[in-house]
Amino acid sequence: MDEAQRTALADFLRSRRARLRPEDVGLAPGARRRTPGLRREEVAVLSNVGTTWYTWLEQGRDINPSPEILAALARALRLDEPGTDYLFRLAGQVPPRMASECGVVPEGLLRLMHAQHPAPAVVFDDALEIVAFNAVADALYQYSEFAPEDRSGVWMFFAAKRFRHETVDWERHARRLLGELREAFARDPKPRIGRTLERLRSDFPEAAVWLDEHEVAHRGAGVELHVRHPEAGELHMEQIVLHSAEAPGLQLVVKLPKAGTDTAQRLERLTADRALASAT
Repeated sequence: MDEAQRTALADFLRSRRARLRPEDVGLAPGARRRTPGLRREEVAVLSNVGTTWYTWLEQGRDINPSPEILAALARALRLDEPGTDYLFRLAGQVPPRMASECGVVPEGLLRLMHAQHPAPAVVFDDALEIVAFNAVADALYQYSEFAPEDRSGVWMFFAAKRFRHETVDWERHARRLLGELREAFARDPKPRIGRTLERLRSDFPEAAVWLDEHEVAHRGAGVELHVRHPEAGELHMEQIVLHSAEAPGLQLVVKLPKAGTDTAQRLERLTADRALASAT
């Protein structure tokens, strides 16, 4: 979010909080209030976020709420559909109504994704673009820092320096991802995939060279990943790919911590540390 968006988001949250009475959200009226509306701490409790964090959001601080937190705020503030869409757009996220209409994030698939904790889990569409991710995936890969239109899994793998520096044998995985993207384009030549391929060619010389080799790859299970994370340390994971029967164009990709390692515990700590940092 830029400064103008943060200011607009802060103004919107304050205005909607002022419209609600405690009894509107199931709270006791209590003593007479100096100003109308709910208190900040009441909205924070209803949304299950820290009071300080919510106060900073209303002050226009530079923080980036996740889609899950935005959905909780929308429920707490009793926003209607247009208001919820507006809230998400101000925060730089895809409105849930839009996602639902496109069949992007079915509720059952979202529940399954979040249930993978402490494994990073991501939902991809058939253009290999990220449409949802759990808190562990965001803590590890910081997907929420990318604008929604930049969340091509392949493009981010090239564009983000941390992917290059932290992924052991980055080139092998980069070549594999290019092959998966080429295979997806052959299966269904969507304009979005074509634009991503052209963007990769123009922005990254190595991608242009490797694409000219015309290698293809199926997205599948069994890919082993080794990450050297600056905070979490050595992480060893194995990729599992689940295809959605409810929404055939979607895949749930899970980076399962390898047995016999302490990767799960390291991911737990990283996710908790990131959540604490966001709430304070």
